[in-house]
Amino acid sequence: MTNSDQTTIRAFIAINLPHELKVSLGAFQRKLGSRVPSDWVRWTATEQIHLTLRFLGNVSAGAVPEITSALHNVCAATKPFELSAENFGWFPEGNRPRVLWVGVAGQIDKLNELAGAVAAATANWGESEDRQFQAHLTIGRVKTKLPNDLRKLAEILHEFRPGTFGLWRVTNIDLMQSQLYPTGPVYSCLATVPLGG
Repeated sequence: MTNSDQTTIRAFIAINLPHELKVSLGAFQRKLGSRVPSDWVRWTATEQIHLTLRFLGNVSAGAVPEITSALHNVCAATKPFELSAENFGWFPEGNRPRVLWVGVAGQIDKLNELAGAVAAATANWGESEDRQFQAHLTIGRVKTKLPNDLRKLAEILHEFRPGTFGLWRVTNIDLMQSQLYPTGPVYSCLATVPLGG
C-alpha cells in the first residue's frame, strides 16, 4: 500500500453551479448581509456554493479511482436535466436558524433519482447518512447561539422573498475534496463525471 492509499481525505459528491447563478446568489448574500450583523452568520464563499448529492466524509485517497468509476456507472444511465434555484429558507424552521439555504426546483424527480443512485453506488465508502436527501444550496451558517440574536435574525430573514435566481442544465457531477481551515472550508474538484454516458 502506498502513502497516498493511506492518506485520508474529506470528500463529497456534488453538482456545481454555473458562474452566472453564483453571481446571482452572491448578490443575494450581500443583500442579506447588509441587514445582519457580521458576527451572526458565516457566509458560504460564493464560488463554493454547490448542491450536495452525498457527503462522504473521510475516505482513503486511494479509493478515489474506485469511487469515480462507480459514479461513471451511475451517470452513464442518467440524461442531463434542468434545475432552478429559487426561494429561500433555513434549517431548522422557526426562530433558531442554523443553516441558511436557497431552494432547488425544476426536474426534482430526476435529481432525486440521481441522488439515490449515487448513494447506492457509493455505499461502500464514507459515512452512512440517516437523513433523507433534501436538495438545497447552503448560502450561510449561523454563528451566534444567543436566543435573542437568533430571534432577531429570524425576524430579518422572514422579510426576504427573493423568487427565482436562475435556471441551469445539469450535465455532470463532481467528486469534491473539502479541506478545513480556520477561515472555513476550501473545496477542490477531484473528478468530473458527465451525465448521459
